[in-house]
Amino acid sequence: MLTKQDHDWLQGGLSLAAATGWTPEEVRLVTDLGYHLAEQGRHAEAITIFEGLAALVPATVYFQSALGALKLRIKDYTGALPHLNRVLAATPDDAVALVNRGETLLWLGDPAGARADLQRAVALVTDPEPPPYITRAKALLLAIDRGWQVPTRALLERHRTEHRQLGDGFQL
Repeated sequence: MLTKQDHDWLQGGLSLAAATGWTPEEVRLVTDLGYHLAEQGRHAEAITIFEGLAALVPATVYFQSALGALKLRIKDYTGALPHLNRVLAATPDDAVALVNRGETLLWLGDPAGARADLQRAVALVTDPEPPPYITRAKALLLAIDRGWQVPTRALLERHRTEHRQLGDGFQL
């Protein structure tokens, strides 16, 4: 027999985390673990953590953003795009997600879409000393302006094996 909590979860009234008794503190601790794994370059483990968190608390946009950034970092561009699209559907002015989706679109061969996202991100951040992700956006815009093209499959495969770290302008 279903409990009221089970019924509420099945009807979409509760997150899986709430239905299974996870506290906000437990969710935060696991989130921190995923972030620290990403910082250490343990991308596959971090992705597993954030996929689980996204299933537990699907309304939390941060988990989608982290998955998009991590999949971009491991060069899974087609895997990154749906996560980044979800983030931007919920928070269209998220400059980090715009930069990440812009780079993803560039690698997927859509320089016009990439340009639109990157320009929007740059316009949103007006700090005199912009954060690293805005510097990355400006560099990508410069590459587009100079006619950068998606490399051949052989170059993409070689590029795919070179993992990036948080310090290179990525932000979860």
